[in-house]
Amino acid sequence: MISHADIRPGRLLPFTCTFLVMSLMIGCRVTVLPPSSDDTARDRNAILREENETLKRENEGLKVRVSQAEADLDPGSLEVSQATPRLISMAIEDSSLIEPLDKGTGTSQLVLRMSPSDDRGRFVQVVGALSVTVVGVSLEDDPVLLGQHTFTPGEVRDAWRGGVMGSGYVFRLPLSGALHEALPDSVDVVTLFEVAGVDRPGLRDERPVRVRRALD
Repeated sequence: MISHADIRPGRLLPFTCTFLVMSLMIGCRVTVLPPSSDDTARDRNAILREENETLKRENEGLKVRVSQAEADLDPGSLEVSQATPRLISMAIEDSSLIEPLDKGTGTSQLVLRMSPSDDRGRFVQVVGALSVTVVGVSLEDDPVLLGQHTFTPGEVRDAWRGGVMGSGYVFRLPLSGALHEALPDSVDVVTLFEVAGVDRPGLRDERPVRVRRALD
């Protein structure tokens, strides 16, 4: 059983590009809901619906302002701006898992696989820092912080993997706070990717990640 723990866990082009990025970001923002044993699916759905409507209104306003800014650009600059890939998603892949380090007992590690993509759903390499938080939630006990770490831009670059099955980033994070055999069937993983050199909100994602047992 997880023990109780305290969780603390030219000239107009730059202007136009900023609005373009914000417009794309609004359409693909991921809402993160802190894990809690008191949450229900109905509560989460209601919050997501309300925030989705707000984002739609903001997105429409940004589209109008972007169109007005684009009207002042020369055709060549506009074409380059529209053809530039922009990161809009840094998502946790389904193949991520929690695996034991010693034959199913003792300590564990998170094997986190992440896939960044642009506004056309294509893979893009990224430069920035990635913060990862791992929380165990059970019905009987309070949430337990199992792991937390920020990967530097250099570590993110080194985490890139490419192969015949596709490209992506793989991060490994040792966990503490509970033995592997005491973990629930899945844990909540929350990520925040902050693009280097860009003043904008980070890309968040949250997903339950499966705990692999010794016999899996």
